[in-house]
Amino acid sequence: MRCLLVGWMLSSFCLFQQASTQAGADVSFVIRKGGTYTGVYESRDSSVPCIRVETTEPVILKDCKLTGAGDLIRASGGADLTIRNCRGYGLPPTAADKPHGRFLEVYKARRLIIEHNYFEQTSGIVVDRWSDAPRQPTLVVRYNQGLNCDGRWRNNQGSTRSSFLLLNTVQHLPGIDISYNQFINQPNRSAVEDNINFYDSSGTPESPAQVHDNYVQGAYPSPATAKEFHGTGLTTDGNASGTAATTAAYIEAHHNQFVSTCNAAMNIAAGHDIYFHDNRMVTSGLLPDGARLNATYAATAVFNYYKLPANAFGRNRVEQNTIGYVKWGTNKPFPNRHDLSTGFCAPCLGTEHLPNPISLETERHEWELWQQKLRKQHLYVGVISRKQ
Repeated sequence: MRCLLVGWMLSSFCLFQQASTQAGADVSFVIRKGGTYTGVYESRDSSVPCIRVETTEPVILKDCKLTGAGDLIRASGGADLTIRNCRGYGLPPTAADKPHGRFLEVYKARRLIIEHNYFEQTSGIVVDRWSDAPRQPTLVVRYNQGLNCDGRWRNNQGSTRSSFLLLNTVQHLPGIDISYNQFINQPNRSAVEDNINFYDSSGTPESPAQVHDNYVQGAYPSPATAKEFHGTGLTTDGNASGTAATTAAYIEAHHNQFVSTCNAAMNIAAGHDIYFHDNRMVTSGLLPDGARLNATYAATAVFNYYKLPANAFGRNRVEQNTIGYVKWGTNKPFPNRHDLSTGFCAPCLGTEHLPNPISLETERHEWELWQQKLRKQHLYVGVISRKQ
């Protein structure tokens, strides 16, 4: 395998850099100095990221095109990284028991700004823990466009749990802003778990993590008509050893749209002081060709899945949401509906239940509402071309 790299560093001067491409070379473009970088980067080896960031100096990746079987961008501890206006394309895995690579995997960042990017057929973004010396703004993920988060292994012989955005043990961090992203999964062309997952991650009482005005469509098993699926649109998650200090906490998710999500749209499975409000959760229970989905359950639930102590699971609210969620054979509150999870939605108040039928046309209306929102606020998601 070889890794083909062509890139430019833009600072006080312009430096052309090209890596060796001799037969057998497995090379990442390694950034060890701060600056602004742009270019075309490719790796056809699952074990080789296109770009590795190995500096704590501020780095901007701008107007890049990245294509790879492994991670497209990987950043080591202390990264101060901005990724803007980049395109990322995942290639099929080249190793057994490996999923498509991440668009970004970063460990203990100090500052992370990801905006106006497009990425498809990757296994998403993983933000793993956070530095003890954060910089402001801290963590911003906005105006991005993602297509087909795909954790499937080579030849579909298994899969790895993947999310468009996973925050793993990013704790007590102020300034988290996840907004105006458009994440779409197509049935049988993706394998996502939770589109957005807060795993033992938290904001602060003074600065709750903000997840707002995102459009998320599609969360399906593979194949899409299978009966078992445990993913969602958004979930707060954790483990059985969580405490009030270490579990998911201080998260506010509002004015999002979750469309056609099997199992659930929004769940609180771990954590405290979590507030879901003014979201729209719409699932018709149908594939585009009219076939029924068999793995839908309920739009939203609040359940102490990990049996955390009372101080680690409580003060959670789900209020003023608009829901129309099809679960075939269930009647909550209307035939073939399961809007609020039976027995697990005591804090779910003020729900607006959409009238039946919830159809593919109802889902298409959600897309129209999303487009209207963007136009009204003069916003654009994804890469902004130079012509705009």
